[in-house]
Amino acid sequence: MAAPRFEVFTGAKRRQGPVRHLLGLTLDGADGLQAVLAALGPEAVRAAAAALYREAEAIMTASKEIVPVDQGILKGTGHVELPEVRGGAVEVVMGYGGPAAPYAIYVHEDVMLRHKPGQQAKYLEQPALEAAEGMEGRLADALRPGLEGRS
Repeated sequence: MAAPRFEVFTGAKRRQGPVRHLLGLTLDGADGLQAVLAALGPEAVRAAAAALYREAEAIMTASKEIVPVDQGILKGTGHVELPEVRGGAVEVVMGYGGPAAPYAIYVHEDVMLRHKPGQQAKYLEQPALEAAEGMEGRLADALRPGLEGRS
């Protein structure tokens, strides 16, 4: 298995259209999960992908509570993509924007914009960073049932 790696990252990506803001969570044998992943064997990647996807869905739910809403278009573009496995790493990407809301990155990054109470810039980054604390333990807990009955 590759060296342990767990990271939360933000960025922008272009997929046949305007640039959209993305946030990714990558798991590759994080310290607290390495033993669980090793014990799960071949099922580890599938189990990690499902657990990571659930974490991303929870982050998106929290994000949609604080995303700025004018007509609701930006909020409606919030999405979580299915997990992808690349070289033993599981990646889940989430974002806002696309052709319907190409301005998503600007609303996310401009902390000087005024928003309605309860809405803010960094509407995806903040919930992701808050969720990162303790995520390793939650992922390990989600994978432990796969160990039941194994010796």
